Amino acid sequence: MSYDLKIQNPCDHYINWEKGTLSPDRKSVILKYPVAAVSSVSLKVDLVDMDRDMYEVLRLKTEQSLQPFYYIYLKNKVKTFLPFIETTYTTLPYSCPKCFGVKYLDDLRYNLQGDMTVVSNEYLLIQHVEKYIVTKLNSNVFHDWMGTQLHSLVGTKILDINFLKTQIVEQINSSIEKLKTVQAKTLALGRPITPGELFDKLLSVEVSQSTEDSTVIMVLVRFTAKSGKSLEYNQFMELSQLRKR
Repeated sequence: MSYDLKIQNPCDHYINWEKGTLSPDRKSVILKYPVAAVSSVSLKVDLVDMDRDMYEVLRLKTEQSLQPFYYIYLKNKVKTFLPFIETTYTTLPYSCPKCFGVKYLDDLRYNLQGDMTVVSNEYLLIQHVEKYIVTKLNSNVFHDWMGTQLHSLVGTKILDINFLKTQIVEQINSSIEKLKTVQAKTLALGRPITPGELFDKLLSVEVSQSTEDSTVIMVLVRFTAKSGKSLEYNQFMELSQLRKR
């Protein structure tokens, strides 16, 4: 059985010690992002943790925005001339600066035992499919054959949506064939691979244009593992960038 570090993890939307700015009244600190839970707000002034009875978290009343923006109001003025203020809190998914509303991060994460989380079997296969699709061709110096040229489509105008769909499908089909070839060579070397991590059949590659934003292309790849389980992988493409899911 093979393992790999898990690269897709749920985002906690946690703003960790954001640098704050003290208002002229020397008592107010505006939070940069909307707050999901008031109880998640913490405050430090000059590296000293402030007790909760030393400040309040109040909602900022604005007529132009319905988002739950808050500010911290200290009961006593800060006397330091240039105080170093830090805040932590949980924001909402759509305003999160880490995942940009996608709700997932391509970043390592540790479990409660202090070990990095890993994936195996079907989860490993899905991650392999993702790597082969989103990796820019020739960008990996150790495996320059891995990846697609989908990045070359980013920034182009959609003049013919059907032609664009054909290009995307061809690129994904080609990358999947590379994955199957690598797995076949690995098996030939006698390395143990479980049925769950072996690619079996590519069922379909569906490409559609978002009805809300015509510059967003949605890709859905359906396939099966040798274990018999049906799997799928989603990817969003935007003209200005390649989104993380």
